[in-house]
Amino acid sequence: MKTFTAILALTLAAHAASSLHATVITTIPGPDDQGGMIMPMVTLTGNTLGVMFMPPAEAPLLASLGHWSPGDTFDPAAAWYSPLDPVGGSNDLFNNQYGFSFMGSIPDGKALGLRLTSVSTPDLQFFNFVNSQNRFDEVFTEVNSQVLWNGSMWHNYVTAPVDLAPGTYSAIFEVFIANATFTAGTGFADYTPAALSATQDMSYSTTTISYSWKAVPEPSAGLLVGAGFGVLLLARRRTVFIASTR
Repeated sequence: MKTFTAILALTLAAHAASSLHATVITTIPGPDDQGGMIMPMVTLTGNTLGVMFMPPAEAPLLASLGHWSPGDTFDPAAAWYSPLDPVGGSNDLFNNQYGFSFMGSIPDGKALGLRLTSVSTPDLQFFNFVNSQNRFDEVFTEVNSQVLWNGSMWHNYVTAPVDLAPGTYSAIFEVFIANATFTAGTGFADYTPAALSATQDMSYSTTTISYSWKAVPEPSAGLLVGAGFGVLLLARRRTVFIASTR
């Protein structure tokens, strides 16, 4: 009886956790909620771009809001509600730990450029998040797409479908000096038409940054409840069997 009661309590708790969303949060959980920032430092010395970066021993996790902030949901008016919310949206996996930082002086009349040169799956999407402007804009929409960057510490969000196959996924970015100037208005990234078409100044070298993430299975509420009742059924059959053999 004690076993039956304990398992029933666990099953009901799992069901309650999946269906109750007590707090509407006004921002997306960030690096501090996910294990801390992971920041390469881009440097410019003369005409040479470089990067100082020690990749983490373990790839950051792509996980849903239920993992980063259990029981919470987003305001439907938030720009990120549709892809990320667990109730009214797609419940996409996401991570925001990686960022870009810069040390040096951007040449007059130039800008830093960031270009996506490789991605292991098109399921990964990248977003510029500016909470104060209610922005959640997709950037790096395809291989070889780019943004201009003002050199401030910038974390973009990477997202993936909730049913992404378990495994490790990666993306490679190229940093370059662009023949353009940065246009403010969308935070630390510029993805105006002029920024998207800016050309590289070939008198400066480029450098690359490689990021990787891991995805693990996320059981649905239905599976959790189903598994709980399966355990209950086995426990009940075992009780009946023991009683019948006495």
